[in-house]
Amino acid sequence: MSTSATRNSNSLSWLVVLVAGVVVLVVVAGLELSSRLDAGQRVLDGARPAFTPERVEGNVPAVAMVSTASDTLDPIVDAEGGAAGEVGALVELVAGATGLPAGDVLDALEANFPHTFHLLLTLPLDEVTAEIPGLLTFVADNSELADANAVLGAIAGSTPNLAQAVTNLMEVTDNWRDVEGTVDATRFDGVTGVDSVPEIRDLFRDDAVPAIAAVAADYRDLDDPWPKVGHIATILIIIGIVVVVFGALMMLITRTNAYNRKVHTAAWSVVVLVGVVVGGGALAVGLFPRLDSGQNVVNGLRPAFVEERVVAMEAGVDIVDSIVNMADVIIDGQGGAAGEVGSLVELVAGATGLAPADVLGALEANFPHTYNLLLALPLDQVTAEVPGLLTFVADNSDLTDADAVLGAIAETTPNLAQAITNLIALTNGFRDIPGAEQLTRFDGTPARSVPGIRDYFGGDLVPAVRAVTDDYRTLDTTAPPVDFFPPLLLVVGILVVIYGVAMISIGRASAPPAGREDDLVATVAVTAT
Repeated sequence: MSTSATRNSNSLSWLVVLVAGVVVLVVVAGLELSSRLDAGQRVLDGARPAFTPERVEGNVPAVAMVSTASDTLDPIVDAEGGAAGEVGALVELVAGATGLPAGDVLDALEANFPHTFHLLLTLPLDEVTAEIPGLLTFVADNSELADANAVLGAIAGSTPNLAQAVTNLMEVTDNWRDVEGTVDATRFDGVTGVDSVPEIRDLFRDDAVPAIAAVAADYRDLDDPWPKVGHIATILIIIGIVVVVFGALMMLITRTNAYNRKVHTAAWSVVVLVGVVVGGGALAVGLFPRLDSGQNVVNGLRPAFVEERVVAMEAGVDIVDSIVNMADVIIDGQGGAAGEVGSLVELVAGATGLAPADVLGALEANFPHTYNLLLALPLDQVTAEVPGLLTFVADNSDLTDADAVLGAIAETTPNLAQAITNLIALTNGFRDIPGAEQLTRFDGTPARSVPGIRDYFGGDLVPAVRAVTDDYRTLDTTAPPVDFFPPLLLVVGILVVIYGVAMISIGRASAPPAGREDDLVATVAVTAT
């Protein structure tokens, strides 16, 4: 073959290398790989605190306690819940079991189990909400306070915990069956609607939290410290630029006498090395399992990032905030509302000029649900009374023991049984949730109480989902899937190695023999550079 033909052949071989480098750069740009993997890195960085083993594990008892609160309130929040309609049936059940007249049963309840008695007469809770405007107006009309808002302001100033309970109770009862912000939202199945508090509970308990747990290990594999996902595109760009520059340089050298067999072999050996680095690097740094894990994370969390569900989760933590604000002050003596009942009566007495006993009489006569709720506080006293109540019925009936009584109640008045049994679990775990000992907020603050998990879900977890939503969608909706890149790099590396080895073999026959030693030294120096 003539020298001119040989040079043209060698130049064409290096043109292929140059074009391969250009293709790498075009692929990176065309697939928007930089922006996509940068978005993936921001998802990893933003969601990282949610995927620590302690938080993934702690999510389960945390959301279980939220579920307990939902199961406590759902039967008693309104007439639809069913518990209020069962109070008469419960009295009849106890009367039939003990042989006492219904009136005597009520008297025994009031005398021995007053908090339980008054809680039963409070139901349903939305009747308290319905009475509040009239109560505020009653006080305003019988005092020097200008209007209902002035009365509410005075109550907030004198009895802030009771004011917190009442204002949040109104929010809870008004939104329980139709939470604002959940329009068009569905569970992960895409069919079941998410409108009420129990349905939002199901979204968190049965969909979102299990989805986090299911991908947690894959998430941590993807989040391996090196190389960062966001650096993969940069590495490919650098490789592409190096290949383009090297290919162009070698094309120039092939047009000179400095290009000989030794230079040819050395240069193509560099190409082989690049192929080994690209293909072997994909294996060595674990890109296959990492990006397989990454695709599992993308697939597993996809339902959680549907916009309507993100909005529903935000609405959910808002209503949970109202529930917790209500419960926190009435659940036990620590909450403070029970200790303010006397102060509230004195406030109304002072404002209206009525005697405290007359205030209580007016409350009972005109606002009976509110009156009974005040006397039922704190709710942990109901929990304390229930064992004695069950034993009382067992001791005065043919039912063998407290468990038999509870079974009869569950069968006859299932909604009341649901409310009471869950209230017991709620009051017992409100300040220290069983199983949540290791759960902390993203800043490390313990989140072991119901207010703590409210802050964790409302201040950390759901805001983290919102913060990375746009980046997640960028990662998820741009083709190809992230697990496409490791095999692509491996194939490219193998092809480069094969091409380089083939060119080395061909070069032994086609490249000119070695020239002067100084030319060879100079060429090797240029190649190395």
